[in-house]
Order: sequence, then C-alpha cells, then structure tokens
Amino acid sequence: MNNRNFCRIFKKRVALIYLFFVFFCFLIIYKLVEVHIIKHEFYEKKFRDQTIGRIEIPSFRGRIVDRNNIVLAYSLPAYSIAVRPNQLEMDKVENLYNFLKDNGIDVGSRDVFLSLIKKLRYENVPFYFIARKFTHKIEHLSKINSFKGIELIREPTGKRYYNFDCMRDIIGVVDIDEKGIEGLELYLEQHHSKIKGRSGYYELMFDALGNPNYNRIIDYKPPVDGKDIRLSIDVVLQQDIDVLARKKLQEHKASEVTIVVANKKGEILSCVSVDRDMNDFVIGGINKLYEPGSIFKIFTIVAALESGLSNKEKFFSGPTIIVDGWTINNADDGLYTSGYENMEDILTYSFNVGTVTLMQRIGRKRFIEYLYKLGFYEYSGVEHPSDVKPLVGELENEPNIRFATISFGQGIAITPLHILRLMVIIANGGYKVPLTFLKDGNSFGNKVLSDYTVSESRKYLRSVVVKGTGKKADIPGYFCAGKTGTAQMPASDGGYAAGKYIASFVGFFPYFDPQYVIVVSVKEPVGMYYGGQVAAPIFRDTAALIISRYNLTPYNQNVLVSQ
Repeated sequence: MNNRNFCRIFKKRVALIYLFFVFFCFLIIYKLVEVHIIKHEFYEKKFRDQTIGRIEIPSFRGRIVDRNNIVLAYSLPAYSIAVRPNQLEMDKVENLYNFLKDNGIDVGSRDVFLSLIKKLRYENVPFYFIARKFTHKIEHLSKINSFKGIELIREPTGKRYYNFDCMRDIIGVVDIDEKGIEGLELYLEQHHSKIKGRSGYYELMFDALGNPNYNRIIDYKPPVDGKDIRLSIDVVLQQDIDVLARKKLQEHKASEVTIVVANKKGEILSCVSVDRDMNDFVIGGINKLYEPGSIFKIFTIVAALESGLSNKEKFFSGPTIIVDGWTINNADDGLYTSGYENMEDILTYSFNVGTVTLMQRIGRKRFIEYLYKLGFYEYSGVEHPSDVKPLVGELENEPNIRFATISFGQGIAITPLHILRLMVIIANGGYKVPLTFLKDGNSFGNKVLSDYTVSESRKYLRSVVVKGTGKKADIPGYFCAGKTGTAQMPASDGGYAAGKYIASFVGFFPYFDPQYVIVVSVKEPVGMYYGGQVAAPIFRDTAALIISRYNLTPYNQNVLVSQ
C-alpha cells in the first residue's frame, strides 16, 4: 500500500472514530439532560421508592372510663415470642419450654409444644409465633436470647384489658391489632377517631438488602396516642343492676330481663340485658324489637294532649269497640270502665277501647306526624353498632284497624330504648334528645312537647302508680310515676303465641321534677306475667338502687301541695 492510500484510509478511520465519539458524547449529554431535567421527577421517585421508605409507629388506643373516671378498658405494651424452627437446637427445646412455663408464658402442654416444633421443622415453616401479646415485665424474659432461633418482639400495638364483665356487651372487644370489632369499641373505631390516636412514622434510607438505616433518618413524625373516652355509664350502678337483673331472671324463670336507666339529659347511666342463653353482644335493650303493649299508650295520650283534646272531656272506653269489623276489648285484668273516661283514667286503668277512641279523635294524619316527631322512625341515638330503628312502616294507606292496634302497642315493634326516649322527653320538659352512652354528649334539642302536655302527662303517669296498674312501682317519699305494659309475643307461624308475654314498665321519679328514667322489660316470665306484677316491682328495686347509690333523701310531702 502506498503512502497516499494509507493516509486516506487513516483519515477516514479517524473521522469515523471522531464521529462515533461525538455521537457517544451527545448520547451521554442527552441522557444526563433527560435524567436531571426532562425526567427528573420520575427518576427521583424511582430512587426514593427503592432506597427510602417509611416505618409506621402505631399509637396506643385510648382508655374508656365511666362517668366517674373509673377505668373500664385500657391497653398495655405487649410482647410476642416467635420461633425460627430451622435454627432451633432441638436438644434445647425442652429447656425452652421450661423457661417459658416458669415465666408464665402459656404455650400449652409439654407434649403439645414439642409436637408443634417438630411439625414446624418438618413443614419447613420459616417463622411462627408461639406466644402473642403478653404484658410481662421484659426483664423477666431477658435470658430468652440465649436460645438460638427464638425472638422476643415488641408488638406495635398494645393488649386490651377490660375491668368489668358487666360492661362486656356494651363496650365490646378489639382484635389482636386493637381494632374495634364489637360494641362501643367498634362504634368508636368508626366514628370517634380520637380513641385510636394517630400513627407516626420514620422516613429513612434502606440498604440494598432492604434493612432500615436509622442513621439516615429523613423525616420523623411522632405518634399521638388515643384520647380517653368518658362514658355516661356509672359502672357501680351497672354492677348493682346487673346483679338485680340476674336475680329476677331466675326468680321469674324468664328468657330475658332488660333494665335501662337514663337521666333527663338522655345519658344512659346503666344498660343491662341478661338472657337465659347468655349470648355475647346481644343487648335486648338496644337491638331486640318487640311489641310494647300498653306502655305505648303513653304516646297516644301525649299525641292527644298535643292535638288539643281536653283533659276534662270523657271519651268512650268500652268494654268493646268495633273497627273495620274487628272487635277490640279492654284487658281482662279486673279493671272495669263506666263507659266513658277522661284521659287520666284511660291511662291509669289502661283501657284499650278508650285509647282507640283517642286515636280516632287525633286523626290518622296527626297520629303519623307525632310518630315521626317523637322519634319512632329513628334510631335511638346510642353510640352502639347494634342500634336499630323501630318497625312501623308507611301508614298512610293502612286500614283503620292498624292505627287502632298501634294506639295500644300492637302491630308496631320498638326497642326498650325508644319508649325510654319518649319518657326522657316528658322528663326533661318536652325537649327531644338522642340517647347517648357518652358523658356530656347531649344538649337539649328542639322542644317537641308543650309545657301543658308535659305537666298533664306527668300527672297521669303518677296516677298510674298511685291508684292504677302500677302501684307496686312506688317508693314512699320519692313519688315514682310510670306505665305498665303486658304484650303478647308473636308466634312464628303468625298471630300470637299462647301463654307467652313480655311484662314491662317505664317510668321516672320524682314525677314533679324527674331526674331518673327507667325502663324494665321481662320476656316470657313464668307464672305472673302482667307488667304491674312483674316489671313494676323491678322498677321499684332499680329506683331503690339509684337512691342508695346517690344518697337521695325523700321529698317532703309539703312541697307537693301545689302539684
């Protein structure tokens, strides 16, 4: 090859290398521009996703206390013990069992524990908890690290403890991660986030193996522990009433006894439901619907007074009345009408026929209006997931007989809380409030009853106890007032079951300035079954417990001269 050709070829090769170098430099510059400018946010996010992460720091769940700040539910720091079966030294497994047993850690019997470890090794399980969420003092377990393949783990959430069995149905429970799954715990989980608190976090660098580097913390937000929730319940009173309810359950051989106490603000002081089957988290006072019977006549009387019917007028009261071809009788309880009675006597002696006459005078439109106005199409308001609405239905196109039976408590299904709520409205002067399990959770709402209606209905309810069906509810010096009810229980195949009743009583004391409202229902009592025989004495005993608990002195008869 001559020199000229060599130079020409050399120049071409140099030019080619130069162009390649320029192109390569251009690619590098373009890529740098793309990474640092054009797609900066994309690559930054990718980098952060791969190397930066958050470790959540859970908060502690707040306590639940009663109205007097007695602790009902609380959480403690908890630990768990986990095993890596393939790293265990099998000759030390029995020593491990003895160590756990000596320190109060329950892992079952020796044979069960040894069989579990062998099974885990055989199935090649990499990690397994052998004890979850215990609250021993950690120094007692410090030597556990001497066992290879065993890990003592601080749980991110605490372990929940409950101090009073009588509060179990109301408060409910949480799961192992302290999330509410029943009762108030569930309701508060869903509606009152302050009991859960707010989780914090560490934002930090992770190495290539995914291990956090606590020396490279980017951001830190401390957890905020949950706040205490103060209930309206008085747990001492709750315990006393729970004992009373269980005693009466046995005494009357009943299937269920419910007793609920509220103050005139609608705060529940005690809510007890005990049943023969002792079902958990089924509270008859809150979530069991039933036909109320004659205690619902309170509603009809109130609606009549609000509608302007005169307290001096006498209304046809029986002994029978025919509506849509159906014959309605007064109860066969030995109380007989003269034929026409005023509203006070209709309620005092619980005349069905007189109540139907009042309903007819009120009229369908107003009767429905007051069902809405006084809360019989609403939840009771208590902070509990089992709260239910009454079963009333749309009544606009219903036949007259339907209204007639509803007027004295048949053909409608409510809970004891709903009739209690009506009595709270009468007790507080006519103001509609939801019932509540939270202390200071209520303020008086809209005034739905006139002062005249409140005054007259209180007087009638006192008459029931003084000379009517509720005589066994009274306590001398405390001026109790209320209404009895005896309701037939529906049969599964329609109609009513023979010999099965719910006896009830709802009332308050003292009638001239009501402070405490009580509802009692006894399901399927054996023997005596009238509300005045069964439920009224339980009301009296419950009122006696309240009087003792709060050291209430009798009222002077002289203060009642003007009443």
